[in-house]
Amino acid sequence: MSGRAEQEAGDVVAAYDFGGLGRLVDVGGGYGILLGAVLRATPELQAVLVDQPGVVEQARRRLKAEGAAGRCELVAGDFFASVPAGADAYLLSRVLHDWVDDDARRLLATCRSAMAPQSRLLIVEALLPERARDQPAVIRMDLHMLVLLGAHERTEAQYRRLLGETGFRVARVVPTASPAGLSVIEAVPAD
Repeated sequence: MSGRAEQEAGDVVAAYDFGGLGRLVDVGGGYGILLGAVLRATPELQAVLVDQPGVVEQARRRLKAEGAAGRCELVAGDFFASVPAGADAYLLSRVLHDWVDDDARRLLATCRSAMAPQSRLLIVEALLPERARDQPAVIRMDLHMLVLLGAHERTEAQYRRLLGETGFRVARVVPTASPAGLSVIEAVPAD
């Protein structure tokens, strides 16, 4: 999984320009694989990684080994309760597919309450295709998520609905070259 995560991180950084952001909060950032890639690609960026205590300690070691720990604050906590406020962007990478819609709405609402009016939300997820044959890897992951967690992958339309229900508007969807069908959904607070 680590190798796949590193490849996906490279795909995301190649597709989405994180330049111009001053502060990024990686919500549920895991071991910091994607955040490390973003920090390497964006030298002026400062970041915060939020995850559970044991995970944060693993991320601390990884980011320190990569030389990125000095630009990244690590916060152990419950992302359903709160996330650090006032960042330029909030990143949810491969997080929402772990949760059913009610829990996903709770998490999105937590992010929304922390955001400034000019902040953006960046969701990195595989988008379910209209036809299974168009992205079989995404369909396999959807079945995997359903069996293991009772959760699922979503279509772009389902993400648009979920985001609209929690006070967001989709600004754009940036596909990556990932064989897993990953895209970056950029959302902003709705007017």
